[in-house]
Amino acid sequence: MPEPVKYRHDLDGLRGIAIAFVVIFHVFVGKVSGGVDVFLLLSGYFFLGSQLRYAYNPGALLNPWWPLWRTIRRLVPALIVVLLSTVIAISLLTPELKQSDIGDQLLASLGYFQNWELIWQGQSYGAASASISPLQHLWSMSVQGQFYIMAIVFALLIALLNRKRTHNVRIVAGIPLVIATAASMFYAFTASDSHVNYYSTWSRMWELTLGAVLLLFCSNLRLPTWLRHTIVILGLIMVLSTGLLFDGATQFPGPAALYPLGGAALIILGGNGKGWLGSAPMRYLGRIAYPLYLWHWPMLIVLTAYLNQERPEVWLGIVVIIASLALAHITHIWIEVPFQQHARRPAVGDKRIRQGFRSIFSTTGSLRGLAAIIIATLCSTAFLIPQEWAKEVEALSNYRLDPRVYPGAMALEGARVPQAEPKPDPYLLAETVGLAWTKGCMSWANQNPNELPYDKKPKDCTFGDKDAEVTAYLVGGSHAEQWMAALDTLGKEHHFKVIPFVRQSCPAFVEELDGVFSQSCQQFNSVVMERIAEDQPDFVVSNSTRPLLELNRFIDEVPASYPTFWEYLERLDIPFVGLRDNPWFILPGGKGKKVSQCYDKTGDMIECGKPENEFYAADNPADEYLVNDNQINIDTSQWLCEDGFCPPVIGNIYVYRDGNHLSDDYVRSAAPLLWEAMAPLMKELNLA
Repeated sequence: MPEPVKYRHDLDGLRGIAIAFVVIFHVFVGKVSGGVDVFLLLSGYFFLGSQLRYAYNPGALLNPWWPLWRTIRRLVPALIVVLLSTVIAISLLTPELKQSDIGDQLLASLGYFQNWELIWQGQSYGAASASISPLQHLWSMSVQGQFYIMAIVFALLIALLNRKRTHNVRIVAGIPLVIATAASMFYAFTASDSHVNYYSTWSRMWELTLGAVLLLFCSNLRLPTWLRHTIVILGLIMVLSTGLLFDGATQFPGPAALYPLGGAALIILGGNGKGWLGSAPMRYLGRIAYPLYLWHWPMLIVLTAYLNQERPEVWLGIVVIIASLALAHITHIWIEVPFQQHARRPAVGDKRIRQGFRSIFSTTGSLRGLAAIIIATLCSTAFLIPQEWAKEVEALSNYRLDPRVYPGAMALEGARVPQAEPKPDPYLLAETVGLAWTKGCMSWANQNPNELPYDKKPKDCTFGDKDAEVTAYLVGGSHAEQWMAALDTLGKEHHFKVIPFVRQSCPAFVEELDGVFSQSCQQFNSVVMERIAEDQPDFVVSNSTRPLLELNRFIDEVPASYPTFWEYLERLDIPFVGLRDNPWFILPGGKGKKVSQCYDKTGDMIECGKPENEFYAADNPADEYLVNDNQINIDTSQWLCEDGFCPPVIGNIYVYRDGNHLSDDYVRSAAPLLWEAMAPLMKELNLA
């Protein structure tokens, strides 16, 4: 049986100071402090230790429900309150954060798989800013929750082994934990993808199991007093200095994580439950550590976005810390403590279920039952919110603006522009994608490049006049796909069908000559080229220019790879329609600027737009390439800019859905202009 261990109040204080430093570094420094790593270590120390002690109880009950229920009562109510408070704050203050990926993260946080959701979304851990998810920090709660389930199962297996004969805990439990720790360490220390490594349960596991290993093998070491004091001070210095010495977002949980965890281990080895860390203020900080961690990040992000600060200013950080401490205290007193399971864990023969059922009819039991119903209702509400956000976006995708009030691109041709608020909703607009993308006809960058979405559902992925004899292929990346809204409209009006063979971040080419496009993109293009040669469509539409941001070239040009595609079409005698690219609005650091949201917040055309010469070359770079009779070279810059400036709103319509893609509504408004530009080819096809 595990040796009895005196409760360590100093470790409560260590937990409190670890989370306090997480908050401070999040708010003022914008770096990872290592406090979460220490928090995970202590979670393994306390939780798995308690599970193993119960497993060696002769009357241990082999029912996983009890420890799971106890854990749910301790963690979930506070989490639900914070999540719903965050959703309400987003709805009232920062509608730009009503995004589908944040909705998915809400569900992932409730289901304790937020760390994996962030991996699937490709979300690297970032410093606090107006564009970061307010639920990003809950990855660690998910890792912790997943570990708790595994710890419960592991301890029950140990209890099962001890049914007939008690085994040495350091052999039966300790050796598997040492092996698991070593395996997870190896995985984390050798990982090549720091983004996945940071969030992965398997790379974080060693930080948790190490806590249990320290409990089993080191909890009763006898050290001289002077040595204990020395290593505790050294350990505390290591824990507190981590954020100043390491970039935890890229280095943890790799070898660098040994520094803060080594410091925490020294405190575990040398502490005796007393001292500064065991003082009343530090123990209190440890008690509110969990709700403090829950509250501080969403409050910081929502207020930063609401106040239009790119990074939180010092005064805002101070306000957030004070408010987070107050909310953590309230949450601890009114939610955590009342919901905690204070009774001892049941043993074989206990009639806890029957007693619990009877207690419902007491005053205290009825109040707890009512509170449980409220929490369950709140949880159900949280599950429905992402669906409502998705419905709003879908409704926007199906909505059509009145061209008499919202002439869009036709305003540049002299159409009257009445006084009206720009549309559509710029915050929902940021969540929309192009028409083919919406229908699932766009190949994602992480999908099999040998598969064409059209082949799986040809009916859904045929646009324009589905029964027409004339066929157009739309090929390339998302900047080609964004013109589907106009092509679909024109196809229905003039009787040609449009079939998309498009892939995210993958322009059309036969040979990659720029050294910037992925191997999967090259493979996808080879499949598309074979399909074009086999099907012989009546004409093909794609982009003719692009900025090579990957090479720090921000003016539109013809990448060396593009003409290989045009020459290929020429050899096949297939007409080509080339569309000059639209402006890209890129913020320092590489993120796209939310152009439409910028204008909604500031009303400033200049601040939210872009001078034409900051993106467009003086002449259309494709002019010297697309010179044959069956090649239509369209300069779309004249539909997006006027008098040397590219504004965020034209003809009462928001031009951009994000920082570099056109909105469907604006593209539709440009359909007559696109048809006019394509007229020579359309006459040859007897469509005009």
